[in-house]
Amino acid sequence: MFTDNKDFYPTPENLINKMLCDIDFKMIHSILESSAGKGNIVEAIKKKEKFYSSTYNKVNYDIDCIEVDQNLQSILKGKNFRVVYNDFLTYDTMKEYDLIIMNPPFSNGCKHLLKALEMQQRNGGAIVCLLNAETLKNPCTNDRQYLQRKLTEYNAKVEFIQDAFMDAERKTAVEIALIKVQLPEVQRQSFILDGLQKAQQQREIEAETESTQLIDSDFFKAIVSQYKMEVEAGIKLIKEYYAMKPFILSEFGKDKETGETIQTGGCILQMDIIGNRDKYNNKLSINEYIREVRGKYWKALFENKKFIGQLTNNLQRDFYNKVEELKDYDFSLYNIYQLKIDMQKKVIKGIEDTIMELFEEFSNKYHWYDETSGNIHYYNGWKTNKAWIINKKVIIPLKAYDDYYTDRFRPTHYDIVRKLQDIEKCFNYLDGGLTEAVDLEESLKFAEEYGETKNIQLKYFTVTFYKKGTCHIVFNDNELLKKFNIFGSQHKGWLPPSYGKKSYKDMTAEEKAVVNEFEGEKEYSKVMSNRKYYLFDGNNLNLLEDKTA
Repeated sequence: MFTDNKDFYPTPENLINKMLCDIDFKMIHSILESSAGKGNIVEAIKKKEKFYSSTYNKVNYDIDCIEVDQNLQSILKGKNFRVVYNDFLTYDTMKEYDLIIMNPPFSNGCKHLLKALEMQQRNGGAIVCLLNAETLKNPCTNDRQYLQRKLTEYNAKVEFIQDAFMDAERKTAVEIALIKVQLPEVQRQSFILDGLQKAQQQREIEAETESTQLIDSDFFKAIVSQYKMEVEAGIKLIKEYYAMKPFILSEFGKDKETGETIQTGGCILQMDIIGNRDKYNNKLSINEYIREVRGKYWKALFENKKFIGQLTNNLQRDFYNKVEELKDYDFSLYNIYQLKIDMQKKVIKGIEDTIMELFEEFSNKYHWYDETSGNIHYYNGWKTNKAWIINKKVIIPLKAYDDYYTDRFRPTHYDIVRKLQDIEKCFNYLDGGLTEAVDLEESLKFAEEYGETKNIQLKYFTVTFYKKGTCHIVFNDNELLKKFNIFGSQHKGWLPPSYGKKSYKDMTAEEKAVVNEFEGEKEYSKVMSNRKYYLFDGNNLNLLEDKTA
């Protein structure tokens, strides 16, 4: 690993102890490790967490990690450390950190420390950084000269250490500089007076853009942009609250020394955040506000058809349940696509499981019901004589009448819509978006309004409802039904392993016998001539595109 990453020098324990020794961890909550490596520094901070915790006071630091090396990212995630981004120099967040601690690449340490100073000067906070000592001792570039001026400005403590890495996991004789700097908390200024002057103009701009903001052709950029705008507006409001708080106290009293009348007591106005974890500490936290806004936007994303319109109800619930976890991650394009990558395997398996559940449902789930016996056609499968395929017409129990005696026809009932949507979504996956869209809910509403119970045309099939509580489904596309049957039969192991890989003439007699029973040589030749269509490949799915709309 070391030879692949020339900038990776794990921080030794004795050096980490020096880095942490002057920090008042009782005043620290949010921490960023901007070049986390394999997590040595974070592990040491976690020990501090345990040290300061007690039975009645559980300390839980909010630690974010950044690491550019994907192998090291995997190690960090394996330790359950939160990796929020890959490149610190391009990290863009409005989250505030009480402490940024770092052992950045020696080859680029100056830029990393300047980036940390830039972040902390917005709101104040501590920085602990290791640098190649040459960065400070030889200010030969504009960046190094600027860094020296900023460190002087903030009264940074600098300790030069020789042989710091000579006993390390990866050795180097480079002299280092240990830098500690505390940037002062920024004094807030009221923006209300300036805001009042611009309010009218801003309202006019918002009126023109509000209606179209979320239907931008680039949907994800638009919603991320709106998220940033909302977070920024909320942060301004919270900071304004703190700026005004000293002037809106609840009582008047006398200054003991001067006798002058002054305001005392608590603040007349109070602000809080729904779900605020710090409410018992009476703290209005910007980070908690950001966290809740993140949750709001992740939740909205998982409810939006442009993101999960293809997913079945079970898979949508799986995504939706991740909202609480995702509150700790910025709502950014980077994390949206990281989520897509992380969920891909789970989603593909879920898709295949759902298709197989449907295959089972159309076949043997209701075998006890005489009318459904016509759903399937039997054939002699691979190593079994109990194989079957789904016929063009199937019958399933699906009650569209509220009561047999009142004859109230309700095909728009939630259970019916959800069931038909799941069937349609399974065929959407298999179809690859080739079939022209039909609005399922609108079609059922029309049928309910006009009492049309038979041959209701949907995207892939027609449905007919009967009072006895059954639904007759007739598939429109024989080739798509064939693809469905191939998928089901292959996953059941009823087709030879060579199916779709060998030409018919190259098959053994046993393999040919199964193919003949299943479809015949002519139909199999169609499969071989268009394997891309007939043989489903879940890896080609685009999960961020709604093909049902």
